[in-house]
Amino acid sequence: MAAPAPPQPRPLAAGHVLVAMVIALLGGALLNAQAILRTAQQQELGTGRSVALAFAEPLAAMSEALLLDSPRAAIDEALGREAPRRDVTAVPTTTTSTVPDANPAATTTTTIPRPREVTAGAPLQLLIVGDSFAELFGPALVNRGADTGVVDAVVDFRFISGLSRPDYFDWPAYLRGELPTEDYEAVVVIFGGNDAQDVAVGGERFDVGTQAWIDLYAIRVAELMDVLLEHTKRVYWVGLPIMESDAFTANAVMMNSVYESEAVERPAVSYISSFELFQDENGDYNAYLDGKHMRYADGAHFTWNGGYRLADEVLPAIGEDWGFSAP
Repeated sequence: MAAPAPPQPRPLAAGHVLVAMVIALLGGALLNAQAILRTAQQQELGTGRSVALAFAEPLAAMSEALLLDSPRAAIDEALGREAPRRDVTAVPTTTTSTVPDANPAATTTTTIPRPREVTAGAPLQLLIVGDSFAELFGPALVNRGADTGVVDAVVDFRFISGLSRPDYFDWPAYLRGELPTEDYEAVVVIFGGNDAQDVAVGGERFDVGTQAWIDLYAIRVAELMDVLLEHTKRVYWVGLPIMESDAFTANAVMMNSVYESEAVERPAVSYISSFELFQDENGDYNAYLDGKHMRYADGAHFTWNGGYRLADEVLPAIGEDWGFSAP
């Protein structure tokens, strides 16, 4: 007698399949809730951002309550991915809630303390901070500094960060918490890649390019400079280069004027222009200079060649203050 045929699995009903798919999607969303929230936060002001936050904020809260954000954080740490910390705004700051009537007074004095002598045994402790423009420029400056034998540099940059959106990442608050725990003597700064956007403060909207926006941006630049000067002896603020986009170039010129004017008010802050450095012989944007590829296809960010070109401009300015020669 033949053995009975094995029972055939019953196919799932369409409704069960749909439920399983929804559960899987919800589980994936909960596991990645913090990344979803960060993506929503970085969007420009408008209805789309409001809708995205309305979905992402409760999702992130549920994920945290259920500890479902821990696996993603552990994976990111194991892979060396560093996302903006969620607690960086814990240090009190007024930039997200009030708009001062005028630029804050500089906290530095008109007399600059003479920097100490830097040596191989006691190298200059240098911090490099910024947005995505520091991604390759920062490491290039670290390498050039190491070549001198008297500069020990560290890079701390964050993608999609800047000074326009402290609700996403608050640099002054973050550095107020970080700098007292370190012994940095000088800081190199480069921002502006994400700052030319409309912002809202206390229910008031500031449209990029207006005088009100420029005044607010100057306040935030001044605040960061003063925070840095509370804990270091010198600040080197690097301006934005010429861009492929005429609109981005115009915004870069606008923001560079803010950086330079605020630096002039603080003797310990040096403004270093990069605009002309990345112009061609006709004064135009060119991704290739001196036969080398300097800028990525986005028409803005530096390649390694571009990063080193800028580092070779910045390091001599630092060396002039601290008494060493760039290689």
